[in-house]
This record gives sequence, structure tokens and C-alpha cells, in this order.
Amino acid sequence: MRIIIFAEKFENDAWDVWEYTCSPKEAKTILNSAMMSARFHASDGPPNHADLLETARRIFNITHGTVASPMDGDLKVYCICVEEMVIGVCEKIRQYSQRIIEAHQFAEFGLGKSA
Repeated sequence: MRIIIFAEKFENDAWDVWEYTCSPKEAKTILNSAMMSARFHASDGPPNHADLLETARRIFNITHGTVASPMDGDLKVYCICVEEMVIGVCEKIRQYSQRIIEAHQFAEFGLGKSA
């Protein structure tokens, strides 16, 4: 199963986008943990979206600094993609998508193509 984690990472005094594709072992760990979480609210049901996102946060979020004073390496997960399903914070996903579009347009402009 393919799982990709999207987060904000603090480095060089700024938050930037961080994207990570989980190994098969990491993906299995996320799914197993999410299934354990699901058992608390559904007897036999699969994990819901919140279970998957919160599991990714528990595993990948890193805090070295504080909210007011983050430090290099701080990581805040805002999205998890499980196969073709995207689960996350809408506004953060929208911001990330906009950055991708702008970077693509900038690259096309640099190559002399029009968008």
C-alpha cells in the first residue's frame, strides 16, 4: 500500500513543505495503528479518515522548539495520502497545490512556453 505524508518542516528560520513516501514497513505500521484506534469507536469497522491522519501525526510530528519559537527539524503533518485517497487539512492542501502550480508556471516561463 502506498502512503505519502505531507507536512510543514521548519528549517533555516522558515516553514517549508516536506513530502515523504513511506516504506512498506512504515505504511503497514500506520495502517495497523489506525486500525487499533478505530477499535475504540467502531467494533469491526475500518479506520476512518481521522484515525489515519492522527496516526500519521503521532508517528511523524516532531517538536524541538515551541509554537512561538520553532527549531530546525520541527515537523507538522497536515495530510496523508493512502493510495488515491487524500486526507488532510483543506487549506494546507490548497496552499501546497498552489505552490506546485506556481512552480510549474515559473518553469514553463523559463523555458519560453506559455501556460
